[in-house]
Amino acid sequence: MTKKNRHKFRRPANLSLKRKTASSRLTVPFFALLGATLIGAAIFFNFLAPNETQSSIDWSVQGVTTRHEYQYDDLKDDGEFADPQQEDQELPEAYAPREPEITRMSDTIKSGDTPSTLLEGHLGLPEIYSLCNESKDFYPLDNLRAGQPWTMIYSNKALIGLEYEIDSNERLVVSLTDSGYEFRREAIPYETETKTVSGVVESSLFGAVTTAGESEELALRLGNVFAYDVDFTRDLRTGDTFKVIIEKKSREGKFVGYGQLAAASFTNQGQTYYAYQYTDKKGNTAYYDEKGRPLRKAFLKSPLPFTRISSGYSMSRLHPILKYRRPHQGIDYAAPTGTPISTVADGIIAQVGSNKSQGRFVRVIHSNGYETIYNHMSKFAKVSKKGAKVKQGATIGYVGSTGYATGPHLDFRMRQNGKLINPLKLKTMPADPIASKEMPAFKAVVAAYKAQLEEPVQSAKLEQAPAPNP
Repeated sequence: MTKKNRHKFRRPANLSLKRKTASSRLTVPFFALLGATLIGAAIFFNFLAPNETQSSIDWSVQGVTTRHEYQYDDLKDDGEFADPQQEDQELPEAYAPREPEITRMSDTIKSGDTPSTLLEGHLGLPEIYSLCNESKDFYPLDNLRAGQPWTMIYSNKALIGLEYEIDSNERLVVSLTDSGYEFRREAIPYETETKTVSGVVESSLFGAVTTAGESEELALRLGNVFAYDVDFTRDLRTGDTFKVIIEKKSREGKFVGYGQLAAASFTNQGQTYYAYQYTDKKGNTAYYDEKGRPLRKAFLKSPLPFTRISSGYSMSRLHPILKYRRPHQGIDYAAPTGTPISTVADGIIAQVGSNKSQGRFVRVIHSNGYETIYNHMSKFAKVSKKGAKVKQGATIGYVGSTGYATGPHLDFRMRQNGKLINPLKLKTMPADPIASKEMPAFKAVVAAYKAQLEEPVQSAKLEQAPAPNP
């Protein structure tokens, strides 16, 4: 090949190289212009509307970065958390699961209320019947009593539970679950505080107790403790004093009643009687005097405490209705209609009946040939069935004016070996005293309260009582 031809062959290559150089020169300005445009747009949107233009991608990148920092910075070489609390760290509030809203709706049972009327709209009739049937082993819901508290419990407006207060000490709790009903009986929780209450009788024990700022319930409790030694119908005198150490119960700061009566004293006509509550090793609880002798006697002093005697025992009394004289071998106690009548001793109900003279009456037979008769009742108690066993102090009926009666009262009579006797002249022996092996424990109870009970009572007052030493 000649030199001239070699020159012609290389020329196209030189021309091609020059075209490539020209293209590169155009590319650089293009990318520079594009970059400036992007930077300008970023600056524009960042300053004018940062919140609106914040990209979800930015948050995702930030979350990934945070997660990696958490994983690598907080882990030890062996893979465990450097900070133990990190392992139990709660989710942010925005992501935490919401607790269900629990609502309690409470009311009292009204006359005529039934499970069907109370649960209508919450449960179907088959479910209500099933609920009542299954509750019988714990407490029959068919026996709802007017005046008792009733609570319905909701979770996010769905019924999940029921509560019914059976009495002042116990309630029925029902849980409604996906698998059915769950029942239990539990003690009602109370706040308790031991107090010492004392007072002076001016006209009645009720008046003395209320003057001390307490409920009439306390007068009844006190009267029942000393009913074997003091006849509050005949024996009470102005100036008599009492002192009692008792638990006061409250719920949500509101007084609801009294608990255990630990000890008490009552001074009647100059003679002081003491009562200490003691529970023996067999679980039997009773009241004893300071020497360990039981206060409980075979017979109560009266079937109606805190009432007056309107007519006494007599072999010749002008009958207020028949208008001629005849024996009245009983004690008449005047009391309002409906006042509960207590049997004066343990026994068996021998007769429940009614006639023109006695009206509605109950006859109870006791040990050692004694029997008692209770006349002119307005109605009988549920326990008053022939052959039923009754404990001393049990309510067997209510004061009325049936039969030959000019007003509401109880005609109380007593027989011994078939012969009518004057109940007010009956002398009874107390039950067995505390066993000698239990006397040390009983004396410890007496020592815990005796000093307080022996302090003189100046006037009605309320003071704190320390708890006894264990």
